[in-house]
Amino acid sequence: MKFAFLFGSNVFIVPTNVISYVDNDQTNEFLKIKSIRHNNGAESELTIDTDLKDLEGRGLRIHDNEVVASFGYKVSRTPDRILAKGLNNSTVLDIQQLDSESAAQLEHNIIAELEAHEPDAVIRISGDFMMGKMHVAVDDEKLFIGQESYASAAIAGDSNLKFTPRGLMFQ
Repeated sequence: MKFAFLFGSNVFIVPTNVISYVDNDQTNEFLKIKSIRHNNGAESELTIDTDLKDLEGRGLRIHDNEVVASFGYKVSRTPDRILAKGLNNSTVLDIQQLDSESAAQLEHNIIAELEAHEPDAVIRISGDFMMGKMHVAVDDEKLFIGQESYASAAIAGDSNLKFTPRGLMFQ
């Protein structure tokens, strides 16, 4: 399967269902898409595994959409979305599978990449969280990794998407 991961106005299209990050020279799994929602009438839903922390270091671990470890998070889910809010009701992590109509309303450069690579699902990720020691913040426009920001990138890779202290890589 091929996935398009949308962070703000950036899309990264990869042939894998995992996003990882490097912390202390060790690769860790941030997000794994285990299943996607299908529009064929069958019972299906977006199912994920994730392991992250908020800015205060409070952990959240989700396995098959079930909260395994949480420090006061409010986690809600629908068949196409998993939303984790922190103690102050701020969005820590929001993962949503876009339907065809929503994907068709994205920026032109993103739509062009989606048409060229035909991913099986477009997954929008936003929030404000930590991947190891890296602060990641995603709003409607930009992806921030530490002090670096990314906007309007549309990149297709042939391997895993990996967040590193040096930036984004395909590996």
